Amino acid sequence: MPRVLLYLIGIPLLLVVAAVLLLPLVLDEDRLVALATDTLEQRSGARLEVRGQAGLSLFPRLALRLTDTALQLPGEGQPDISVRELSVEVFLRPLLSREVVIKGLELDGLVLTLPAQEAAPDADPASFSDAQLDAFYAARQQAMREAAETGAGAVIGAPLALNVASLRLTDARVIMQQPAGAEPRVLELPALMATDLNLEGKPASLTLQLRVPGEQELALDLATVFSASADSQVLTLQELEAGLSGATVTPLTLRATGTVRLDQQLAELELELESGPTQGNGTVRYAGLESPQVDATLRLNLLDPALRLLAGPEAATSAASAAADGDAPLPLGALRLADTRADLRIERAVLGPHTVEDLRLRLRAVEGVATFDTITGTVHGGKVNATATLNARRSTPTLTTRGELAGLDTSILLAALEAQPVLSGKANANWQLTSRGNSRNALVSGLEGDIRLDTESLALEQLGVERMLCKVIAQVNQQSMQTELPERSDFDTLSVRIRLAGGEALLDPLQATLPHLGLRGDGKMDLLSNDFVATFQARLAPSLGELDPACRVNERLTAIDWPVECRGQLGGEPGDWCRVDSEAIIADLARNELESKVKEKGGRLLERLLKR
Repeated sequence: MPRVLLYLIGIPLLLVVAAVLLLPLVLDEDRLVALATDTLEQRSGARLEVRGQAGLSLFPRLALRLTDTALQLPGEGQPDISVRELSVEVFLRPLLSREVVIKGLELDGLVLTLPAQEAAPDADPASFSDAQLDAFYAARQQAMREAAETGAGAVIGAPLALNVASLRLTDARVIMQQPAGAEPRVLELPALMATDLNLEGKPASLTLQLRVPGEQELALDLATVFSASADSQVLTLQELEAGLSGATVTPLTLRATGTVRLDQQLAELELELESGPTQGNGTVRYAGLESPQVDATLRLNLLDPALRLLAGPEAATSAASAAADGDAPLPLGALRLADTRADLRIERAVLGPHTVEDLRLRLRAVEGVATFDTITGTVHGGKVNATATLNARRSTPTLTTRGELAGLDTSILLAALEAQPVLSGKANANWQLTSRGNSRNALVSGLEGDIRLDTESLALEQLGVERMLCKVIAQVNQQSMQTELPERSDFDTLSVRIRLAGGEALLDPLQATLPHLGLRGDGKMDLLSNDFVATFQARLAPSLGELDPACRVNERLTAIDWPVECRGQLGGEPGDWCRVDSEAIIADLARNELESKVKEKGGRLLERLLKR
C-alpha cells in the first residue's frame, strides 16, 4: 500500500518537474504527459495511462490536473489502480532550485483492486488437527522472527518523506477480490485529509473516514495530530481521537497519546475509552513483532464487549463472529490467534444475569492457552477468589479451575436469576474442577472434581421438612394436629460434598440439621437439564413434640430413619419436590416393635432360667 501511494504521488510530481523544464516553450500538454509517462516507466517499471484530460496551469497557482487515469504496476499479481481525478499543486520557488515541494495533492475516486489470493484450505485455526496446530504455531513464530530481522515496519514512514503540505482523498475504495468468484470485500474511504506531512519532527495532522460495508457496517472516524522523525523512525501522537461503530453494541470512542516505532511496529499508548455508559483508562503496548503482541493495564467502570479488541486484530475479528448457543463451537480461532497479557480492574461486570463488583482479572493468552492467575471480586454479596486455565493449544480444549466463594447471599442470587425467592441465607463453596470439550455445554457436562458447600442461616421456602414429618407422626399417633406449621425449613447447618462426573453432580453426602431433626442422604443432578433425585434419612429429636402435641415422639420413633424422597428440577416448585415414605416408616416401626417384643420375651425366659 505505501508503494502504491508513492506511485500516485510520484506521477504528478514527474509531470510538474517536466512542465517547469519546458516553460520557455509553448506548452504541449499531450507531449508533457507522454514524457512523464516514459520517464515513470523507465525509472519504476510502472505504466501510466491518462484516458481523460490533462491540464497544466501556471497562474494563479502551479498545478496539474489529470482525469480518468490508470496505473499498471510491474510484475504479476499486482493491484489495478485507477483515479477519477488527480490534482497536484507545488510551490514555485523550491521548484526553481530543482526541489519539489508539494503544496496540495487531491485524489478523487481512487479505486485500488487487489487480485484474489489462492484460498488456503482450513485457514481457520478453530478447525485444525493437533498436527496442523503445531505447524500453525511454528509458522507464526517463524514469521515473527523473520519480520523482526528484516525490519518489516520501516516502510510505513516512507509516504511522509514527500513533504506534502496538504493531501486530500475523497470517495476512495479498496476492492479485495475473493477466491472462487466469491463476493469481493470492499473498504470505503469517503474522506482523508492530511496536512504538513514531514519526517522532520514537525507537527502534522490527519483525519479520515473508513467504512466496511456489510450486514453490520463498520465505521471508523479518526483525527490525530502527530510528528514523525526519519532519523529515529518514531511517530509521536500528541493527540488522537477515534470513533468506532458497528464492532460493538454501542459506539466506541478512543483517545490516545504516546509513541509508535515504525520500524519495529511497536506502539506504547495511554488510553481513554468510552462506549455508552462504559468508561476506562490505562496503558496499552502493541508489539507486532514481539510476544505478547498486546500488553494492557486498564481500569473500567463496566465490562464491555469492546475489550475483545485487546486480543489483537485477528483474534477480535474471529471472536466477533462466534455464536452464543451453548452447543455452538467455542471461539477457538480467536483464542489461538490471541497473544495478550492484561491486568484489568473493573468496577462492575455484568455477565449474563450475574453482576460482579470490583472484578480483578489478570490473564495471559498465547498459542491457544488462556491463563487467569487472578480472578477476584464480589458476586451476589460473596467474595470470589479463583484461578482458571482454558488450554486450547490442542484440538480438544481442556479447562482447569480452582477457587472459593465466601458469603454468597442466596436471595440475591435467585433475584438475579429471576427465580422464585425460595432460599435465603449465606453459602460458602470451594472447588477444584477439570473438563474438556469444544462447546460450552460440552465443558459443563464434562466437569469432573469436587465442590464443597456449606451454608449459614439457610431457609427454604415452600418446603417444610418438619411440617411434613409432623403430619406423618400425627397419623402414627392417631391424633390430629392443632397447629398450622409453616411451609418453610430453617436449617441450623447444611453441608454437602458434590462430586462432578459423567455429566452429573453427585451429592455424597448431604448433611443438615434443623431445630428438631437431622438429615443425611445422597442424590444426583443432571448438569444440563438440572433434573435431580435424592434420598434422605431423617432422625427425629425428642423436642419435635414442642411444635404440636400430635408430633410427640418416643424412643420407638427416634430410633428409626424416616425416609424422605425428593425429585424435581431446580427452578421448579419446591413444594412438589419431596415426600415422606410413610409405608417404609410403618414397616420399620412394625419391625422394631417385633424386635422389641422378641427381646422382651427372651429377657423374661432368660430370667426364669437363671432363677432355677
